[in-house]
Amino acid sequence: MFKSKKNRFVALEVNEYVIRAIVMNSLDIKQAVVYEHPLKAGIIEGDTIRDEMALFDELKELVAAWGVKRHDVLFFVPDSSVMMKSFEHPADVVSAKLKAYVEMELGRTIHLPFAHPLIDVYDEKPNDGEATLFAAPSDEVNKMAGLLDDVSLNPTVADIRTLSTIRYLETLKAFADHKSYLITDWSIAGVSICIYTPGKIEFLRYQTIETIMNKWQSQQIDDGEVQFSYDGEIAEYRMQLVDQIAEIDRILNFYRFSLYKGEKAVDELIVLGDSPEIDHIVSEIRSNYETPMTYIGDQEVQSLNPQLKSRHISLIGLVYKEVN
Repeated sequence: MFKSKKNRFVALEVNEYVIRAIVMNSLDIKQAVVYEHPLKAGIIEGDTIRDEMALFDELKELVAAWGVKRHDVLFFVPDSSVMMKSFEHPADVVSAKLKAYVEMELGRTIHLPFAHPLIDVYDEKPNDGEATLFAAPSDEVNKMAGLLDDVSLNPTVADIRTLSTIRYLETLKAFADHKSYLITDWSIAGVSICIYTPGKIEFLRYQTIETIMNKWQSQQIDDGEVQFSYDGEIAEYRMQLVDQIAEIDRILNFYRFSLYKGEKAVDELIVLGDSPEIDHIVSEIRSNYETPMTYIGDQEVQSLNPQLKSRHISLIGLVYKEVN
């Protein structure tokens, strides 16, 4: 999706409540500069931009303040719009030609539920005749790309957040061969769930967490970090988390019994995310599941990237897409 490569670029995350950026003025991530800015409720709802002019004004101001005018920018495809589909291909189609093959076969042997998709292909084992297609409707991605272009940035890469997260976790050596992992990435408004066996993504789903974004108050602290707190009874929000945590059990059972007829199960749960309630989430998962669990927090991230934190995991993976 798009293409370019320069030494100066921005890895950008824009969601319902925050804009985050890792600014790279060289290819050395140790020299990266991190920015965060709270986003007013209602500008983005779910993964849909509701007020383009307000978002344009926010981004234009930030581009000037961060000094990144005319930088390349890498950003994420909306989480809820991504679908995953395995497909078979002729043995003579090499990995580098798979995307072109998919584009040729769309509507013939490969079918998607939306027109004009943006696609990416993940080839787990080259030359085995199988690969995984990731696709998203182009509307929201192109809308964001157009806004970025309008504020004097150069959109070059639209990546899938889960792939960026896995890219980072692989660098962190979080995976062992022949084990399967259920990865949950928690934000205020949703959770991304993925089952990954090194080299193969087997399951991908994004689930919305129902909450009123106006009830989340932001505070910018000394180092520029934005912290969020719930202005109301936190028990209300935690009831929504209970449902999402329970859903993990259904997915584990689906994987074990429906996909593998009881012969294979998830070996480990990996938990990460920028949710203000991440400590509560970790505690509840530990209390409710016998499957071993690993939480990827600030300490783990800073073992590789001292100036970064766990809320930057997906953005770091996006940087790695460009520099590795």
